Amino acid sequence: MKIIIIICLMAGISSTAVNATTIKGVVTDALTQQPLNGVYVYINQSTQLAITDTSGKFEFNNLNSVEADLIATKMGFETLSYHINLQKIPAQIHFEMAREDTIFMLGWIGSGIAKGNEWFQLFQNFFMGHSAYASQCEILNSDILHFKWNDSTQILDVKADGPLLVSNEALGYLLIINLDDFKMNKNGDMVYDATVAFKPLHSKSIDIINKWHENRKKNYATSQVAFWKSLFNDSLQQHGFSVQFIKRIFENDLGYSEAVNNKKNTTGIQSVKEGNNIVKKKFVDVQLNGTQNKLSNFLQKKQSGVAILSAAQYILQIKYRRVDAWALDERNNGFNPFLSAFSESYSYIIFSNNISINQSGYVFPTSNFWVIGDWNWMGLSTALPYDLVL
Repeated sequence: MKIIIIICLMAGISSTAVNATTIKGVVTDALTQQPLNGVYVYINQSTQLAITDTSGKFEFNNLNSVEADLIATKMGFETLSYHINLQKIPAQIHFEMAREDTIFMLGWIGSGIAKGNEWFQLFQNFFMGHSAYASQCEILNSDILHFKWNDSTQILDVKADGPLLVSNEALGYLLIINLDDFKMNKNGDMVYDATVAFKPLHSKSIDIINKWHENRKKNYATSQVAFWKSLFNDSLQQHGFSVQFIKRIFENDLGYSEAVNNKKNTTGIQSVKEGNNIVKKKFVDVQLNGTQNKLSNFLQKKQSGVAILSAAQYILQIKYRRVDAWALDERNNGFNPFLSAFSESYSYIIFSNNISINQSGYVFPTSNFWVIGDWNWMGLSTALPYDLVL
């Protein structure tokens, strides 16, 4: 993301100003310097969302996270991101948004024509996920999506002109999603960067409100938010999570042949992002035993209330028991890997460097990381904000 931010500092702000913090800001057009209204400004992974008024201003009140990423996005403009530390808040954050260069869209296919609609269906099926909630999710502005298929790499690139709006009627949220560098293949292997805000939906029906609450409650127990929060509090086992450390060795790496010959190890092929491409690489997974499997040994808490997870040389296989959320028709066609109403599921977390976590379950990487496995298969249809209140 291109960042053009002007920070106005206020004298007298100290590290004690953590609770009930207020953030104020303004968004202007970088070219004309005129205020921009209708800009979505949000704290990533949260329900903290503001829309700029005619003067380009926005404001957040009663924030209590220690650190977070503030995102500004509007159709036709480059998305901006600013990492905030609520212990040292500036008097005002000034986003200067440059207009998006549309030249790069030459050769891309929109969702309104036949081939573009085919790519859209593929994108939607995997991005929304395969939970029972997926059928209740709808992309409201699919016309902003553009697709490009690369025959040589067999990779589909997806771009959006602005924030993608997704209605999740199962969990009661409107998701505002900023996509950045989204790539996938026909098998559904996805590599992408995205930020998301959750705007709670409203209803006059008590039954619908209760449905949202129950679905959120059921979904939370095995969500990524619950995992990160439990890790911060060193309570993974109490909340039903277990972690197995795995060392992944790719073909041509030292020790690959020896590991392949060990029948206890798992071999496979992984789609890996290299530069602007996704390539498939053979690998072998070696399960590691011993004290290194205690994930809290790799967690370093800071006085600021943020913990740093440093286990970049490993893959984490997270197992948990959950109520099967997959639809009945998926169970019958052989696609569903789970056999019982209560089944053990697992996800892989792969990351290349340190991950920062706060006590609310908010996660922000110091460099690229991504999640694959069941959490990704469940898709956006089960995504929850880190500031969820049950």
